[in-house]
Amino acid sequence: MRNTSFAAYVSSLNRDDNSIWRAIKSKNKPQTSLPPNRKNSIPPGPWAKSDKEKVELFTIHLSEVFTPHNIQDPEVEREITTHTQPSESLQAFTLREPKHEIKILNPHRAPGIDLITTRTQQEMPHEGYLNLLYIFNATRRLEYWPKPLKQAKIIMIPKPGKNLTDVTSYRPISLLPII
Repeated sequence: MRNTSFAAYVSSLNRDDNSIWRAIKSKNKPQTSLPPNRKNSIPPGPWAKSDKEKVELFTIHLSEVFTPHNIQDPEVEREITTHTQPSESLQAFTLREPKHEIKILNPHRAPGIDLITTRTQQEMPHEGYLNLLYIFNATRRLEYWPKPLKQAKIIMIPKPGKNLTDVTSYRPISLLPII
């Protein structure tokens, strides 16, 4: 059974659209593991070798580097904290709008913590679009963005030309849900 699916896959590759070269290139990429990390402070911190240790080290580093945004202007803070009436001028979305926006999404965009890809959303059945329309209109009506859609998957990307063992040599990328 497996050989027939592989044979079907190979026969589907086309020299004209570069699908053969993409398949070969993806198989030839060497799988490199990241080196152990540590905080290169004075004195240097302990080495983090396992994935769990690296996550803890990056968590500590990022919590030291990034601080929550504090509002210094009392007038702005008062305006934010006072409850406002829902805006009557906002109109509900129509089904055409989310369908169009999902259609033009970049298919190569990485999925967020929900692991829902752009292609999955673009190939959704009609009922899926109706559910999204319901969520979007409820979000607009209630003026509230659901917490699961605010969660990000953070990936640490090494800075070019930097020491890969130092946690400060990485920058975080936040992958939000595509929705």
